[in-house]
Amino acid sequence: MYMTLEEVTALNQWFTSRRIDRNRDGYPLAVVRVESPAEVVKIADIIRGLGYQTSTPADYVQGVNSFFIVLQVVFGGVGAIAMLVAAIGIANTMTMAILERTREIGLMKAVGATNRDVLAVFLGEAGGIGLIGGLGGVGLGWSAGQIINVVGLAYLAGQTAVSGGPPPSVAVVTPSWLLVFALAFATLIGLVSGLYPALRAATLVPVAALKYE
Repeated sequence: MYMTLEEVTALNQWFTSRRIDRNRDGYPLAVVRVESPAEVVKIADIIRGLGYQTSTPADYVQGVNSFFIVLQVVFGGVGAIAMLVAAIGIANTMTMAILERTREIGLMKAVGATNRDVLAVFLGEAGGIGLIGGLGGVGLGWSAGQIINVVGLAYLAGQTAVSGGPPPSVAVVTPSWLLVFALAFATLIGLVSGLYPALRAATLVPVAALKYE
């Protein structure tokens, strides 16, 4: 909210119960408007060189960017741990599935399935588990980005309303290539995690597998 100088002076006098002499007391704040947004940084540097403090919309954006960098590092660490746990979980799940389906594997080989066929079946299941997990992660990440957009844009809009400048349009952008990469990477993690159990299944001896209890 902007007020005229006379209104601000009258309000300050009412709060302080004394007459304000601007020649003596000075001004606590001055808003400087530039003709072009490209001149904001240059003018701010000149004002700082005169010994005054400045605050521009770019300063708020830089602060928000720094905050997001910290978030990326934190979430990256959490994601790495979650990826490791997921990989171990997929490997354990596939190992248990193979143990439970040993006779089924033996029957598949008895009717003509090759090692490559069995390997493809279980690698496909492992990759499918990874893909489903990736879809869930992408959905949660996209939802979190939308929430950050709502909160972040409200904050930035309030700051730019005080300091001037155009309101921000978006705070968090999720490129489409990143979504595709996340799904492909999750599928790859599933395939790598299920490779050893799938190899075990592929190398089972049909006769021994049919006798497994």
